[in-house]
Amino acid sequence: MNVKLCVLSAGALFFLGQGVSAQKVKKDTIPNATNIEEIVVTGYQKKSKDEVTSAISVVSGKSLSNLSSSTMGTNALQGKAAGVDIAALNGKPGGGSAINIRGLGNITTSVGASNPLFVIDGFIVGNDQRAQDVFNSINPNDYESLSVLKDAAAAAIYGSQGANGVIVLTTKSGKSGKPVITLSSRMGFSDKIKDINFSMMNSAEKINYEKQMYALGIPGYIQWSDQATANALALDHNWQKSILRTSYIESYQVAVRGGNEKSKYTISLGYDSDNGIVENIHAYKRYTGRMKYEASPTDRLSFGSSLGVNYSMSQEIRDRNNTQNPFRAMYDYNSFEPVYRQDGSYNPTRQGFPILEALKNNPENINSLILDGNVFAQYKIIDGLNFKTQLGGYYNNIRRTSKILRGSFLDNVLGINGSVVEQNQNRFRYTNSNTLNYVKSFGNHSFDLLALIEYTEFRNDYISGTGRNFSSPSLSELGNASTPFAIAGYDELYRTFSYGGFLTYDFSKKYILTASIRQDKDSRFGKNNVSSEPFWSLSGAWNVTNEDFAKNSTILSLLKLRASIGTRGYNNINLNLNNILMSGGIYGTFPTIVSNANYGNPDLKWEVTKSQNYGAEFGFLKNRIKGTIDYFIDKKKDFILSIPNFSSEGGAYSTNINAGDLSNKGLEISLSADIIKSANFNWSVRANTSIMSYKLNKLRNGETERIYGINILREGYEPFSFFLVKSAGINPNNGNEVYYTKDGNTTEIYNSNDAVLIDGKSPLPNLFGGFGTSLNYKGFDLQADFTYKSGNYTYNYMALNMLNYSNGTNSNMRSDAANYWTAPGQTNVLPRPSNPTNAPGGITGLQTTDRFLQDASFIRLRNVSIGYTIDKKTIGETLPVNKIRISLTGQNLATWTKFEGDPEVSIGSGENQTGTGQTFINGAFALYSYPAVKTYLFGIELEF
Repeated sequence: MNVKLCVLSAGALFFLGQGVSAQKVKKDTIPNATNIEEIVVTGYQKKSKDEVTSAISVVSGKSLSNLSSSTMGTNALQGKAAGVDIAALNGKPGGGSAINIRGLGNITTSVGASNPLFVIDGFIVGNDQRAQDVFNSINPNDYESLSVLKDAAAAAIYGSQGANGVIVLTTKSGKSGKPVITLSSRMGFSDKIKDINFSMMNSAEKINYEKQMYALGIPGYIQWSDQATANALALDHNWQKSILRTSYIESYQVAVRGGNEKSKYTISLGYDSDNGIVENIHAYKRYTGRMKYEASPTDRLSFGSSLGVNYSMSQEIRDRNNTQNPFRAMYDYNSFEPVYRQDGSYNPTRQGFPILEALKNNPENINSLILDGNVFAQYKIIDGLNFKTQLGGYYNNIRRTSKILRGSFLDNVLGINGSVVEQNQNRFRYTNSNTLNYVKSFGNHSFDLLALIEYTEFRNDYISGTGRNFSSPSLSELGNASTPFAIAGYDELYRTFSYGGFLTYDFSKKYILTASIRQDKDSRFGKNNVSSEPFWSLSGAWNVTNEDFAKNSTILSLLKLRASIGTRGYNNINLNLNNILMSGGIYGTFPTIVSNANYGNPDLKWEVTKSQNYGAEFGFLKNRIKGTIDYFIDKKKDFILSIPNFSSEGGAYSTNINAGDLSNKGLEISLSADIIKSANFNWSVRANTSIMSYKLNKLRNGETERIYGINILREGYEPFSFFLVKSAGINPNNGNEVYYTKDGNTTEIYNSNDAVLIDGKSPLPNLFGGFGTSLNYKGFDLQADFTYKSGNYTYNYMALNMLNYSNGTNSNMRSDAANYWTAPGQTNVLPRPSNPTNAPGGITGLQTTDRFLQDASFIRLRNVSIGYTIDKKTIGETLPVNKIRISLTGQNLATWTKFEGDPEVSIGSGENQTGTGQTFINGAFALYSYPAVKTYLFGIELEF
């Protein structure tokens, strides 16, 4: 790879977007072009790019840090790597992501079930949502690079944790030479993106609609007098503008990095704040710090440590399907209903609840402290043989406080004289990894053997207390609650123990073979299956361009062919699925004890993914054009599923079993090209795409299907295909909606039992990726990135609610709700509004059918960044500043979609999907969750 180098005195470290590379130099002057060996970080090891035989995507930290600092790192990765499908859980500042690497990770219906394994500077954090929280606690400004390990050859060494892929983060390290100090600041604002493909009624439209409904005899609608109409029209306003605001974002970071040949250090501190788009709350603040130190006091010994701290404070909103959620209230409230009553109090509106008052007087806060750290030591026993031990862990304290202040509107409704709920949770996980690495070369033959022993322990404790009836009206702490109402708590613990090995054989950097094997023991599985089967992988690569016949090619500059096969495991499951537990309680004044609703399965065993990957890396014209292509097959065996009404126990019990098999197949393509490459002007373009197919191969326990509300698992079809009554459109003669029955006939009487699987329509995309461009002209730079997704469907409950004439008595409506059948012959309209006397079967209102199942494909202009850098040559030697960079960044600037609303949906309604025992299917439906926002940021960075 040809890289243009700058002048340094002791050494050079290069960050190339594809990896990290280094070269020692003896002179101050480095030749203009030097071939530098790229290094890819795989977690346990670092390998030259020529030695890599697996499917790994590498993303530079610089390309991610352009996003808002309050954006989580996982969200910033969206569209950057082929095969990685990422969607923000919702638009809430500080929120996490739903991540699928190479398709649906598994069938478990809970948030975080498909998470990859997260590794930070070699420390294994975990593969659950708690691990993602720790990963996202690191300020993206501290990222050096991210490696995404996608196939078995890369991830099998992680055994039971690697089934859904691995994301390896390398944080910034110090460099030899004079200390470098950087100061950076970004300030800006964000607004909710405008409603896409629909609009709400204004006062005139809604009043006219209500008059029409009244004339049709629809129950609940009132007659409007001329005077009442005039008074209401004078109050017309937009509730979105009353409930929402423009948020203010600010971010500051200071970092010091330096070192010498024996030791390197980095220290950084950061502060981020985003008060959010909802009035009366401050959505998110966080304070971050990171320290990293590495030293080599002798030729044989090296050691290092890193420590990160994150303290965040967030004010929450109710993410639920009623007007306690401001994002439903702003659509439900009629535009002729004022914010305040005449006496100055908040107007509860026809909905009977004043959301702006609740945001003030029903506060909910989450304070979270995360400490993550690791320490390692490496000793060279003999030449080529190194022993390394590493201890890493994290501690996470979460305190959640929910209050209903005394005298608030909700307090008066409940009659409880004030309430407070205090929840405190402590999570602690540590991992000790020990490796013995032997590297030896004999002429053209090189061997690299790594042996591994690893132990992990996780502990979690939780306690919650609820008190009511505040003694003092001005105090809302738990100690002021005179009536104890509820208390709960638990402790959790699991342990894993692993051992394995990794072998690489390299012949002249032309032919590379790798193999790995690992076995795990995990206390979360049944007593009969604590030990996993051995997880293994085999892979090979041929560097064609290292052959003599290809070295002198003026066109082909890179060609490497890869193939791999192997198995990986999955252990991201809840605790005690394997144990038969008892739960205590009280009936009246008598203590009781009953079996837990989850009946433990002592035979529960590991999910296993068997993977094949066939790929190629190529480059032309000295890598001016380069790319990768990979075809993969992932077959998941024995996925875990909760089965209700366990037959041997009956009643309301359920148990978790190994319920079936699943397969994902896909093609990944990444391309980049330097269109113009000169001394003063560079222009490059890039793109990646993933083409996917999914199939549920088999269900066990005598089942062929399992229904989850509007989604279904059925053998032979895409997982979580939609399961709905199909609409046959409108009867043009009478305006009634026509439905297909289960056997294919038609009827005007709705029956939910006529629901069928909608073939080819599920929340899973069959095409996703990103593309972008970068330009540099002298000191100016421009970067633009787009993301896209296609083939995925989302059920639009918001559209159903806002078009349903039955809801219009109390709620505002979409403007197109007035486009209903009025005369014979009309077809492309909504059904005729009916009252119970003339509705088919007496069933009124719009029903849950595939009428509101919408294509959620989209293209989004994710990020645009424009900057100008003033270098030392321009600044001059009199000032101690090395460079100054100013920038302007915009995010979510435009969206193209047919979906009626925001198509980038993950959580539809938090309180309906993310609680214990609830069903979360990523992107299944849209239902008033925190929306995406459009953001503008101005930044300045100084380097001393």
